[in-house]
This record gives sequence, structure tokens and C-alpha cells, in this order.
Amino acid sequence: MPTLEDLLKAPKDRPKSFYRGYDVYMKRGSGFVHKGSDAERFGQKYDTTKPGNGNFGHTWGTKLSDDDKRRLIAYLLAL
Repeated sequence: MPTLEDLLKAPKDRPKSFYRGYDVYMKRGSGFVHKGSDAERFGQKYDTTKPGNGNFGHTWGTKLSDDDKRRLIAYLLAL
């Protein structure tokens, strides 16, 4: 997933495609830049609808409240 926020969403709500491999960190969103012209130019498109590229993964944390998700992400970013 492109961000920690996306990882904590239910699998059905996670992004279906995004760019990865562009190593510029977003100050907001707790992840790397994954969309836009620079991400397209320097990254590679990851399409979760293709075989072997699923976005289902684990579901731990997906049922946390929004406040608990924010606190968890803040903690992880502080490590």
C-alpha cells in the first residue's frame, strides 16, 4: 500500500493502482509520493487487479476507530 493510512483500510477500500518506487516521502500521509507526474515519471505502476498483485493482505487494524488509527500511525512515525 502506498501509505500507512491505506494499509489500515479494509481491503475493499484500498487503492486499486498506484505508483511505487519514487523515493520522495510525503510529509502528510505517512508514505511515499505515489501519484502525480513525478511518481509516474520515476516510479512504476502497481495494479492490484493483476494476478499476483493483490491488495487484500492482512486486516489487522482495519476495525480500529479513526482516532486509534491516527494514534497508531503517529506512534509508528515516532519510532
